[in-house]
Amino acid sequence: METKSFDLKKFLMKYVMYLFLILMCIVLTIASDKFLTLTNLMTIIKQISIQSIVAIGMTMIIISGNIDLSVGSLVALCSVSCAMLMNKGLPTIIAVLAAVIIGAFVGFITGGVTAKLKLHSFLVTLALMTALRGLAQTLTNGRPVAGLPSSFGKVASGTVGPIPLLVIYMIVLYAIFMYVMKYTAFGRSIYAVGSNQESARLSGINIEKVKTLVFILSGALCGIAGVLLTAKVRSGDPTCANAWEMDTIAGAIIGGTDMNGGEGKLGGTIIGLLFVGILANGMVLLGVSAYMQSVIKGLVIFMAVIINSIQKRSQG
Repeated sequence: METKSFDLKKFLMKYVMYLFLILMCIVLTIASDKFLTLTNLMTIIKQISIQSIVAIGMTMIIISGNIDLSVGSLVALCSVSCAMLMNKGLPTIIAVLAAVIIGAFVGFITGGVTAKLKLHSFLVTLALMTALRGLAQTLTNGRPVAGLPSSFGKVASGTVGPIPLLVIYMIVLYAIFMYVMKYTAFGRSIYAVGSNQESARLSGINIEKVKTLVFILSGALCGIAGVLLTAKVRSGDPTCANAWEMDTIAGAIIGGTDMNGGEGKLGGTIIGLLFVGILANGMVLLGVSAYMQSVIKGLVIFMAVIINSIQKRSQG
């Protein structure tokens, strides 16, 4: 009997955030007749779709034992860059590729500096968070870059049957990177570096290369997210993607990614972001004030960090 009780505790501890998600859905269904409708559920998925693309890179970075506080600012920079290039008459495909390359290049700088100089990624990306946002605002004088072709908007507003293109992009990218993380040597190297750098080095893994590549991929994903966000609103806004770093970190942690690195799954991250998306949607349906929404979201992230820490200790 004692063994069964212990197993139950382990199960509850491992899946506590998923149980909270189910409970939250039940409460919102009872509290609002608008919550459990196909339209509202599709709205939630669409709202988290672009953000979830950024969360792929964030999860990989955290698994590698790092953190990135600059992703929201990088999305904004890529967004305004794409919009400005199109306004200058460049073909759409060139503007899109340029935005992705800009994201990847910033990721290269971030990862290279962090790995080569052995600096803490928290400090490096904290500085870049401010610098990149300031650069986006400087390039646009703090104003959105509008006047984009209507055809570009279809990149984000179109559908394939009943499924929005944004959701399809999300599914495809998650499928690709879940395969990379689970079945490739590079994916296994990310876990190894995050678990124990010294053991990874002795195993022949180039730690600097792995860390740099993870940041490059994350930067490229921020570029893709910036392009999709630009297409969605048909403008490049230097203030967009504000606080996305917190939401993507929260999604990863709620989904089971260990903040100390070496453990986590992208499948968990999408569930974690769904948790954040449902929470935000539910607060809007219940008429919670914007200020209180920030308080509640912050407390949920705080709770997730504590639970993550307890889970890690119980496994140890």
